Amino acid sequence: MKKIEIFKRRLIFKIEKKEEEEREYDINPEEILGEKIVYLIILIAAIVISSKIFLLSPTLDVGDVVTKDIIAPRNLKYNDRVGKEDLVASIITGSEKQYIYIPEVEKTAIRKTETFYRIMLQLKSREGEIDLQGALQNLDVVMDTEVLEGILKMKPADIERSRERVEAKLREIYSVGVLKGNNLRDPEKSIRDLEGEMDPIDIAVVERFLTPNYIFDEESTRKIINDKIAQVDDVIVEIKGGSLIAGKGDILTKEQVSMMRAYGIHSFQKNISLIISYFIYLLGLSIIFYSVTKRYLRRELLKKSYFRSTFLIVGVTLMAMRLTSSELTYLLPLDAMFFLLGILVGPKFAAIMGTFLLSFSMPLLNFDLVYYLANIITFLLGLYLLGSIKNRTTLINAGVKMGFVKMIVVVFVGFILREDLFKLILDGGAVLLSGIFSGMLTIALLPYFEKTFNILTTFKLLELGDLSHPLLKELSVNTPGTFHHSMMVATLSENAAESIGANAVFARVAAYYHDIGKMKRPNFYVENQRGGENPHNKLNPSMSNLIITAHTKDGVEMAKEHGIPKEIRDIMIEHQGTTLLAYFYNKAKQQDSNIQESDFRYSGPKPRTKESAIIMLADSIEAAVRSLDHKTPITIEKMIRKIINGKIEDNQLSEADLTFKEIEIIIHNFTKVLMGIHHIRLKYPGQKG
Repeated sequence: MKKIEIFKRRLIFKIEKKEEEEREYDINPEEILGEKIVYLIILIAAIVISSKIFLLSPTLDVGDVVTKDIIAPRNLKYNDRVGKEDLVASIITGSEKQYIYIPEVEKTAIRKTETFYRIMLQLKSREGEIDLQGALQNLDVVMDTEVLEGILKMKPADIERSRERVEAKLREIYSVGVLKGNNLRDPEKSIRDLEGEMDPIDIAVVERFLTPNYIFDEESTRKIINDKIAQVDDVIVEIKGGSLIAGKGDILTKEQVSMMRAYGIHSFQKNISLIISYFIYLLGLSIIFYSVTKRYLRRELLKKSYFRSTFLIVGVTLMAMRLTSSELTYLLPLDAMFFLLGILVGPKFAAIMGTFLLSFSMPLLNFDLVYYLANIITFLLGLYLLGSIKNRTTLINAGVKMGFVKMIVVVFVGFILREDLFKLILDGGAVLLSGIFSGMLTIALLPYFEKTFNILTTFKLLELGDLSHPLLKELSVNTPGTFHHSMMVATLSENAAESIGANAVFARVAAYYHDIGKMKRPNFYVENQRGGENPHNKLNPSMSNLIITAHTKDGVEMAKEHGIPKEIRDIMIEHQGTTLLAYFYNKAKQQDSNIQESDFRYSGPKPRTKESAIIMLADSIEAAVRSLDHKTPITIEKMIRKIINGKIEDNQLSEADLTFKEIEIIIHNFTKVLMGIHHIRLKYPGQKG
């Protein structure tokens, strides 16, 4: 509240939060429900799709210049097919070719050389008597005229020495091996190197008689290469999220392009296929989500506070997953989302919504099935644990248990998939920490959700059930009779609610507050009158009726001022329903026969929940049984049945969903508890006194 004084006038500004009452959807609730589900789908799809915006980036290829740094968006292991192809190419290029060795070639070459030089000696000694061309044809050799003339100019001894040099050189060359094209088998050597300082004529003769003694064996070579290729494993490349793939100004290499293709960056064809697959996945999942939530979560989503809190939790959770780098994903306190939904709305709602949320987030998690499986299993465990969460300690313990189970699943599945041991240890430790942190985070966030969305949780009920609460403390001091009555009603209501599976904690706490409106005029209620004069004796019946019936509305106003949740305020105004104040009505009837019965009834509404109906019955029964002179099991049960039958006949339970079987259980429960409260003992046969 802000006060400003201007010209001796005070201006007061006060900002209050407008409290929205849950309105009933009387105009096509199915349409409203459908709209809410669509809003959730749009929120989820928008966040998931935003993480894939990079798929629309321009296409880049080998040789292109990078205009800005390209950063790896997440940790990634991928099969580098381009790298494998390069490795295979290097194997093909570097593999030694296989040849077939023919030893006869060397012998034939030496023999032909000897024959050639013998012919040349004969020709020199007996010129004109030998057919040189015919002889060369027989040797299958073509010799230049200059070489022949050069040899014939030599002395016979020089010709013989030339033969020896040529034969020696042929043997040397053949020892290395000759391939097709007169290439040596040793790639580091050549014929010219081996020829050294030989005479040109000797060189010419060597070249004419040199033929390959190694023939390329294509079949054997191919087999060896294929065997080597078969032994080549996939080339697995691991990239750390946040590392630089290519810097600004770099000319892209084949390896860099391969990395970008693995991420789906700057690859038009792959990007289009990914976009289509993501669209199909989200569309199909959205259709299933719409059908399941509309059928099974109708009540929860129609309630404004539940829907708004769910919308916020879903949005924040997905944004956290969207912005968290992949190496930190296992540290995300995802269980906090499950705890919040389970405590604020309900276990069934948390299980269904959590499973779908995890499924929608799979594109964000790069379809990490280990993480998905671990969380699904812990969500099932969470369904059981949510029922045992009664305070902050049990919530922390639940987080530890879920983290521990998640760790076992991650390590076990990772071991089966033969993942790196060090990575398994890190991931296991991360999910354990996430479970512990989830419990702590839930404790920190829960009060803000309770207050912001006006949601009544078990934790809030436990706080309201503290008898040191200002309203209850004031009730005990100013109206001790009403306080004692409320405690008795709370005991009856809690036990009865528990016996039929209703919310026992809520029934107890709501009963504490159901009569706080009596604090406004405490002396007008019989339980607060201690031997003094009854003020109603001085009032006419209509005025007494107004005072008595006002306590329900007075209580609601007081509760609003102290921030008591709407669910408890509903109990305050429903616990009397439209009950008739028979005493004042009959008294007024004696004075005026035209008086209307409806004027002496509470304004209602009638109880609309099991807990509200139980509190109505407990309220009437506690006061009635207290007035009994002789309290025995028979008289108590008779009184209970009389009051309950009266409520049924007066149509006060018509809007509550109690069955006759549940009413019978409540009767027996009330009888048992009241017998204990009033210390009634059964007499055994032969017992005196």
